[in-house]
Amino acid sequence: ELLAIVLALKEWRHLLEGSTCPFSIITDHKNLIYLSEAKRLNPRQARWALFLTRFDFLITYRPGSKNVKADALSRQYEPLSTPVSVPVSIVPERKILASLSTQVESPFWNLLLSKQSLAPPSKPQDKLFVPPVEVPTVLQLFHESKFAGHFGVNKTLDLIKRHLWWPTLTKDVRDYVTTCFVCTRSKSSRLSPAGLLQPLPVPERPWSHLAMDFLVELTPSLGHTVIFVVVDCFSKMAHFIPLKKLPSSSELVQIFTKEIFRLHGIPNILVSDRGSQFISKFWRGFCHQLGVKLSFSSAYHPQTNGLAERTNQTLETYLRCFISDAQDDWVTLLPWAEFAYNNATSQSTRFSPFEIVTGMHPTIFPSSFSPQNIPALEEHLGNLQVIWEKTRLILSPLP
Repeated sequence: ELLAIVLALKEWRHLLEGSTCPFSIITDHKNLIYLSEAKRLNPRQARWALFLTRFDFLITYRPGSKNVKADALSRQYEPLSTPVSVPVSIVPERKILASLSTQVESPFWNLLLSKQSLAPPSKPQDKLFVPPVEVPTVLQLFHESKFAGHFGVNKTLDLIKRHLWWPTLTKDVRDYVTTCFVCTRSKSSRLSPAGLLQPLPVPERPWSHLAMDFLVELTPSLGHTVIFVVVDCFSKMAHFIPLKKLPSSSELVQIFTKEIFRLHGIPNILVSDRGSQFISKFWRGFCHQLGVKLSFSSAYHPQTNGLAERTNQTLETYLRCFISDAQDDWVTLLPWAEFAYNNATSQSTRFSPFEIVTGMHPTIFPSSFSPQNIPALEEHLGNLQVIWEKTRLILSPLP
């Protein structure tokens, strides 16, 4: 009984210790009211009595029949007559890297297909109609899932519009995204910088002008503490490469050859900050041999390399939305982050990076959707040329 009082005072110590107003402790154990008058105490009671001297209180006795509030709270709840069995996975949820097919379950899409007869006449022919009862599920899937990435209103809206439709689509997406708790907690405001900006030259093709930067001093994740971010200035496509530490200039050459050159060839221009790796003689000599022009940002003005800096912010926001409490699983999230970023529509080009580079959107839906036929080579190249031309016109500064 005395232990209960001691634990209660420890729990509420920040409110009770040092209080100028005496407070009462009501108990149904009458012997406790004589605690201050006890002549002999064992060592444990003596320690507790010393702790109690820090509080100004009076112990009051109340019979158990009248002390109903505390008496009710102290009783064990009555178990259910029928036990409920809830299966629990032995694998932690954050360790399960489910494939897209498990996140986008076929029964849900089959349900949408079965309700197409309810669609209004205004429904576009190439879109699936979403009945009102399924709208919350669609919004959650296309905004909060890992392949969606917790992006803003425009990117979420564009992702849904590729395949789905319902009459209040735009309003519902705006209301859902602006009230998303994870987004409001993880994202900071973006204000346009003061003054006039001088944009970099508009590239002629994808992966000819690249911007690079490092995200450093991250919480160790599977031995990695650095992310090497490489962004294509034309298509805005990005690669997020985890590294164990900041590389030396020779290590940077190996990483660039393995992760960028083997996929996209030799670029024309590389934009970076003035990090020791980028201004070293070894890196300069390597780029000179390849005929690559180096462009460095101004000292203490990271906005010069604005594309890489903005991509870093987007990546950090994504990781904040999905990372575990320990913040040590971000390496497993990088493939999802890269896919979500490259699949989202860029506000500067009006296309997704995947669409600009490949001419089509990646497949993220289950087999319940009929697969699209691959276009002929001439048609495919024609589509790319049209997209590239539109991208160049959009990126070109107005006269």
